[in-house]
This record gives sequence, C-alpha cells and structure tokens, in this order.
Amino acid sequence: MIIREYRSSDLNSMLKLFYDTVHEINIKDYSREQVNVWAPKLLEKEKWKGFFEDNFTYVAIIEDRIVGFSDLTNEGYLNTMYVHKDYQSKGVGTRLLDRIEKEAHGLGIIKLITEASITSRPFFQKRGFAIVKKQNKKHKDEVFINYIMEKSI
Repeated sequence: MIIREYRSSDLNSMLKLFYDTVHEINIKDYSREQVNVWAPKLLEKEKWKGFFEDNFTYVAIIEDRIVGFSDLTNEGYLNTMYVHKDYQSKGVGTRLLDRIEKEAHGLGIIKLITEASITSRPFFQKRGFAIVKKQNKKHKDEVFINYIMEKSI
C-alpha cells in the first residue's frame, strides 16, 4: 500500500469510492433516504475538488487503485476519511490516519477533531479519539446521528 498526496487526476476515482462506500457500507447504519442525501448520484464535483485542493489530502493506493482517502484542514479538522467498500478492515484507514497525524505534527497541531458517522465511530475510538458530543446533524432534509470526536496528538 502506498499513501501519497492527492492529485487532481484522482478526483473522479475518489468520488466514486465515496459514493460506493456510503451506499454499500454506511447503509448498515443509515436509511436509504439518508445515504441518498449524503452521497447523491450527482456529486458537487467543484466542492469536493475545493476540499481536496485546499486541505492536506492523501490517497491510499493498492495495485494502482485508490482504496481510500482522507483530508485535514490547517486547523486540525479531519474533514474526510473514506475506505473503499472492498478494502474495509485491511489497514487502509489506519495508514491514512497515521499519515494525517504525521502531517498534523508537522503543522504544530496538537488536537485532531472529526465528525464521525455511526459506522466510523468504532474505528476512531480504537485509534484514540474520544467522543465529545453525539449530535443530530441536519443535512438538506435529513437528520444524521454522528459524533464530534477529538484526539490529542
């Protein structure tokens, strides 16, 4: 597995990974209506491109295939962490988070904060994140349970 910086040519593969992961993995914890709002068929490509270009974004590659991605803001907010539906529980998320933490250290960030889904909460807890608050977050017409979590690094 290789962890490398994001390239603009990665965008379409990353968006497909996001869509597939939400619809096939997160569907276990969220309703069909919720995942359709979370990951609609027509994604806001420019918005995602902006996140990835403005933040510190890394992709995980196995055999020339993007199998995960994550991005970090300058303020220590872990904006995204998605692992391909076929590569769950194979160390991809761990390797990405290791790289994000290394980046954060280099920036002088002492605390990472994220909003974890019901699905990803156990992963973050195993990696030392603590729940700060359970929240009902409204997105469009749906309300999602997620967790504000943080980790001192």
